[in-house]
Amino acid sequence: MKAITLDQPWASLVSINKKNIITRPYPTKYRGPLAIHSSKLTTTIFDPYFRSVLTENGLSCDNLPIGQILAICKLADCWLITPSNSPCYPEYAFSEFKVGWYSWELADIRALSPPVEAKGHRGLWDWEMPT
Repeated sequence: MKAITLDQPWASLVSINKKNIITRPYPTKYRGPLAIHSSKLTTTIFDPYFRSVLTENGLSCDNLPIGQILAICKLADCWLITPSNSPCYPEYAFSEFKVGWYSWELADIRALSPPVEAKGHRGLWDWEMPT
């Protein structure tokens, strides 16, 4: 299965099904199953709405899981970001929608319980789910 590593708290937002678009400076032709991996990098977020979504789901920037596969989903689509197709709030609050970058649309997001330890990589990478 393909996987992608996201910094925290964005990986957790995907795993709690609050974020279904990730942005990248490059497109992908891949569509299909995708594992969401949390990197060891965590960014403190000061936006009150962003923080409230984490808090409502029992998370804070101080207790986010790192170095783990947090969720499985489907990479459903990928499109070029233009001035006219950025998503509305609240999704807009969770990513930087730069014109010329790409939106990767995620669907059928399912959190793993418990998360699975894994070493991440840049870009799309191969991960084998333990049996």
